[in-house]
Amino acid sequence: MRVPPGVHRADLGDGSRAVLVERDGTWQWMNETTERIWSAALSGTLPELAARMREEGMPGDAEAIVLGTVERLERVRLVTDTGPGSASLPMQLPVMTTVAVPCAQCGPGMRMLARVGLVLALGVMRLPLRTRMWLLGGLRVLPLAPPGLVASAATAVPLIRPSWWPGRIACMEVSLATVVTIALCGRRAHWVLGARRMPNEAHAWVWTPAGAHGLSGRDADDERRPWVGVAAAPPVNPHE
Repeated sequence: MRVPPGVHRADLGDGSRAVLVERDGTWQWMNETTERIWSAALSGTLPELAARMREEGMPGDAEAIVLGTVERLERVRLVTDTGPGSASLPMQLPVMTTVAVPCAQCGPGMRMLARVGLVLALGVMRLPLRTRMWLLGGLRVLPLAPPGLVASAATAVPLIRPSWWPGRIACMEVSLATVVTIALCGRRAHWVLGARRMPNEAHAWVWTPAGAHGLSGRDADDERRPWVGVAAAPPVNPHE
């Protein structure tokens, strides 16, 4: 299906979908029925869908179900954006748990860069998600970071996280700071926003073709409910 501009969608498996709205950074999880109604709303075929749902023997009032679902989608503005939209497909990024890095690879120089990266990331986090994604899009001109550099930055950022900071420093801030730190080294990694199902969760991590960082501990990948990348900045080139 084609989704409105600034909306990202991915299939999480077992009929569950995750939808991320860049405008306000909100997440929605949908089942197959909700997505069918969303698709029909976007294509202007709601009466046809309601008739088809009746023919399929859906329990209850098909028109009422469709109307109620559309009203909920309108409240989160998933059917009010205009524009050509884009085809949205699962990113299917390969997953790799965080690589342990010897302390020698996280020396004073890297920790200093990580401090600068964290400060910049906390500033960028004050901007709308759409703006953050746009700014990080500029990193596409940089060459890919080698695995050792990514692992070193991913290890350094948590080490310099200030305990006195009154605001949030969680997965989004840490992963963004890691991407910015790598950019300060003149290299590129990707900031990935993803989700998984049952229970529905959202997460952020760092990715390059060599693997992912930020999928450990309680956020470790699980083959029964794997993390699926929904949006990435800069966008991932599937040919890399």
